[in-house]
Amino acid sequence: MKALLVANPTAGGGRAGRLLDEVVRRLAADGVETERHLTRSLEDARLAACEAAASFDAVVAVGGDGTVGACAAGLADANPGGSGGPPGWSPGGSPARAALGVVPAGGGNDAARSLGLPAGDPLAAAGLLTRLRRRPADLATVAGRAYLNVAGAGFDSEVNRVANQRLGWAGNRPRYIGAVLGQLAVGGTAGFRLVLDGHAQSVSGWLVAVANGPSYGGGMRVAPQASLADGLLDVVVIADIGKLEFLRTFPKVFSGRHVEHPAVTVHRAARVELDADRTLAVYADGEPAGTLPATFEVRPAAITVLAADPAPGFPGP
Repeated sequence: MKALLVANPTAGGGRAGRLLDEVVRRLAADGVETERHLTRSLEDARLAACEAAASFDAVVAVGGDGTVGACAAGLADANPGGSGGPPGWSPGGSPARAALGVVPAGGGNDAARSLGLPAGDPLAAAGLLTRLRRRPADLATVAGRAYLNVAGAGFDSEVNRVANQRLGWAGNRPRYIGAVLGQLAVGGTAGFRLVLDGHAQSVSGWLVAVANGPSYGGGMRVAPQASLADGLLDVVVIADIGKLEFLRTFPKVFSGRHVEHPAVTVHRAARVELDADRTLAVYADGEPAGTLPATFEVRPAAITVLAADPAPGFPGP
């Protein structure tokens, strides 16, 4: 196997950069020939993945979910056969063969969770690379940004903003829980207008999450049945409930049992248009992606991923 390591050296507080040499050694022990590309931005990571698609067996994102999403976008751009273009097309005219691999070295690492990889152990994940299964996977987009797992607006996007901008010094789960508690004290619900594959509805609620994969925020399984291979987005709406009830229900998001609450509804659609009665930020896999109104779409089988079997992002047989 020949792999390009697209590494964000600042991910995880510099952990990705510190571990890169050891990742290379771990892969070399399994017979993987590697080259490195240290990213300067998410756009740089996307371009590197796109250019490598035809000449490598794998593009391995070494970093957080933002780096993973950028690499996924680059591979999809090199092979638009998954979304209407001719199969195997690439800008250089050669078949795009590279699959997306992940060495989780960021904060949330939910892409690794979706692929069945050890989210907290980048070296263990690297050691599995040659043993993983190549599987076609969907990719979602919003405001020109591709994402593998979850985007959303409302309470969760504000939590993301606070966690990243004000609590970046804390560990991943503590900073998200701290941001949830802080936002619960000062935040509130919004009036949302949803258009799901052309069918409109309005709802007052805390948040709308548009999920391609099951989790975000470091293991919060907001859409536990979301699949990376069904050609659909799971749209999770948490309606207007009291703050105390929200606080009681919130811990269940780590098991996915929050969807059993009567105030939580899950829809499925290939195209989602979302607006609100006030300005709300949109976050996709932990990265800012503009503000509402926004349109979310799925690109079925846009990329190939290296995943464990079974993997949470591929539920069912």
